[in-house]
Amino acid sequence: MKKNSDNIKDNDTIEAIVGEVLTEQEAEEKKAAIAKRNDRNLIFGSYITKSNDLIQKTKYSLPRNEQKILFMLLSKIDQKRDTDASKYYTITFSEFSKLTGVNAMDSSYIKYLQETVNSLASRFFWVPNPNGTGYNQMAWILPTVEVNTKDKTIKMQFHPKIWKDIAQLTSNYTSYSIEYLLMMQSTYSMRVYEIILSYDNGDRDYGYNNGLVFEPVTEKILSKFPEKREELKGFKYKRFETDEFKSILSVPPMDEQNRSKSKKKDDPEPKYSRERTLAEKYPTFTAFENNVLKIVKKDINELTDLWFDYVPVRIKGERKYKYLYIFIKYKTKEEMRKVRAFHDSKDPDLEVPRRPRRRNKMAESQATPEMLSAPIPDSILDMTFRNARSIIRAKAEYSELEKLLSAEERNILEDIFTYTSKILTNQKKREQAEETLEALNRIIKDNNGLKTWALGMCSKFKTMFASSTERKSAQYYRTVVYNEIAENTAVTIENGKQWLNWNGTKKTFKLDMFDEGD
Repeated sequence: MKKNSDNIKDNDTIEAIVGEVLTEQEAEEKKAAIAKRNDRNLIFGSYITKSNDLIQKTKYSLPRNEQKILFMLLSKIDQKRDTDASKYYTITFSEFSKLTGVNAMDSSYIKYLQETVNSLASRFFWVPNPNGTGYNQMAWILPTVEVNTKDKTIKMQFHPKIWKDIAQLTSNYTSYSIEYLLMMQSTYSMRVYEIILSYDNGDRDYGYNNGLVFEPVTEKILSKFPEKREELKGFKYKRFETDEFKSILSVPPMDEQNRSKSKKKDDPEPKYSRERTLAEKYPTFTAFENNVLKIVKKDINELTDLWFDYVPVRIKGERKYKYLYIFIKYKTKEEMRKVRAFHDSKDPDLEVPRRPRRRNKMAESQATPEMLSAPIPDSILDMTFRNARSIIRAKAEYSELEKLLSAEERNILEDIFTYTSKILTNQKKREQAEETLEALNRIIKDNNGLKTWALGMCSKFKTMFASSTERKSAQYYRTVVYNEIAENTAVTIENGKQWLNWNGTKKTFKLDMFDEGD
């Protein structure tokens, strides 16, 4: 199988190739087509190669920055010349800084770098075991990570067991540019993009109609989705089982992990981490759609060479969405020019000015729309919680809200900012902090700041306090904040928007006028 057109020399919008055995001349033509692009940032323009089994049959979820580092490391492999599985691959400090968005001049930079690469070295993914009764874990890289502060380099080795799936591949593989993935804010978007490409033949029509790969949309499919009939013309489709699709975006359930091994009595239960499956994190399709699919669709459509859409389908008489139809179409040259322009406009500014220790109300009140909609930098994870709280407060335009809220509501918001900042700066729960930052940046991107989120959270807490006779621990309320950010933002934002709309006709807020919602 391969993903490409016969006239590849004339089409520079093709970014992924699904493998077949090629002649040397054909291979060079494909590489030239992928490499044909304007001079860009040094981390762009590379491509990675994985076997389709490694993409389609594995189950895992990596934090966003660790996923990006893994992609960069994979892009260093020379498919033609690298034969030694024990070879060290090098990432420079400069590349690491551009991948993670962390300022290399920060005093905590080296600590963050070491923690991130060591964390990646301890990560596992899961593959079906030979007897088909569960899954076995495998490591991406060896724990022999070398961080050289003098040469400003990081050296890592891939685990030898995965070498056959990432190097010297001649068939049943997928290669794709990492340019688009490194711009994505959601680790699920990165994963879905490579999964889609691994099931696509590109412009070649091999006559398959067995559902194993993407097929051209037919009249039968258009008739099945009449409300999208015009939109889906020219697309290809593949039907996935919804539960299976969700499962490959996270780890397997605990009872399927090494079933042959007995569970130890003192093994901790997964809680608020990437050890939880997506089915546990988002048990309803609505939650899965709001927190994963909608974000994936936006990222792929904005940042890549694909148009992406989906439709959930249920069986008559059943309430559960059993299938997920995914539709893709490759963008035209003109559409790709807009994608390139969008990427160029989003080159990150890695210079982070020193932030004042004390809150500056004047600075908050003078925040520009650009400042409010800019993402929170990853460096917040290494700040003190007080400095982090100042950033959250500014993004929520608290100096404006402060004048409109009651004393009780102001106290509630101050507590929410404190709980949020302590989640973000908790070094012992780094994964949870990264997930929270990722979710907050999605809220900022979609709502031009955190104002509506802050108002929604205030209502949540006010309702909660009114129905409770006693206050609980700070840890309990931090957990409430984390869960709301990670899993229930749609309701929170909607309530915040209602308050803002209501305030357009009134002089003061009454946050308890609105229920939290189901």
